[in-house]
Amino acid sequence: MSETASTTVTRRWRWGISAAAFVVLAGIGVWLMVPKPTTNVAAPELAATQLDALTETTVLFGHQSVGANILDGVAGMYADAGRTAPEIVQDEGEAQTDASIVHAFVGVNGDPLGKFTAFRDLVDGPAGDAASVAIVKLCYTDITSSTDAASVFDEYTTLMEDLEARHPDITFLYATVPLTTDRSWGANIKAFFGSDDRMGPADNRVREQYNALIREEYGDSGRLFDIAAVESTMSTEPAVRSQDGEVYHVLNAALSSDAGHLSELGSRVAAAELIRVIADVRS
Repeated sequence: MSETASTTVTRRWRWGISAAAFVVLAGIGVWLMVPKPTTNVAAPELAATQLDALTETTVLFGHQSVGANILDGVAGMYADAGRTAPEIVQDEGEAQTDASIVHAFVGVNGDPLGKFTAFRDLVDGPAGDAASVAIVKLCYTDITSSTDAASVFDEYTTLMEDLEARHPDITFLYATVPLTTDRSWGANIKAFFGSDDRMGPADNRVREQYNALIREEYGDSGRLFDIAAVESTMSTEPAVRSQDGEVYHVLNAALSSDAGHLSELGSRVAAAELIRVIADVRS
């Protein structure tokens, strides 16, 4: 190899090393700028009357994995109060009159419209016959950067209007969509190279758009389970972020078990809010 060719190869090699180092340092820089999780968040205490309200209510709950976290939190809140947890059973296509919460894993993650259809079928089936309160909650994977938030919202309002018209004896609750935590430095590097995990700022920005529509439509109803607001609760550090001038919220890492699911504490915090809303509408 000639001296000139050797010099060119060496320069390319050095440039490659420098570029890789830059990416790593950029990722570290992003990680350093990410607010550290707040650890002094506590699950709120519930009044005995609020706990009584849930045990005296038959709730129909359509969800996926974050919903399962919330159900775990319900049991945890009753345990913390030294009380027997309400009976929670999974729907098996039969009417349930004794359970306080009948739940079902509706649809598949990533298909919000399919979940709406599955929830309509659930309410129209035997489980809906005994329900006095019903709610369907989307997952963070249902609203991402590729989602048309307005279109999903339109389908949601159509669903709720249809169910409320045909099931006047059921009180329907509304729900915002859950969030994900700040992306880690490793995930930022992967995203830089095109390996998007659908849990980055762009995804939470669209979730913010969807949740803003939900709050505008249902915020004054007294029936909104604002799980996104609960998840972004931080005692000492802001949950608000911004990207390209657009503001969005994130899941507090202190309430999470991973980028999108709730820890034991997070499950209790979310469950406490759901119980509060149910108690309010049943009072």
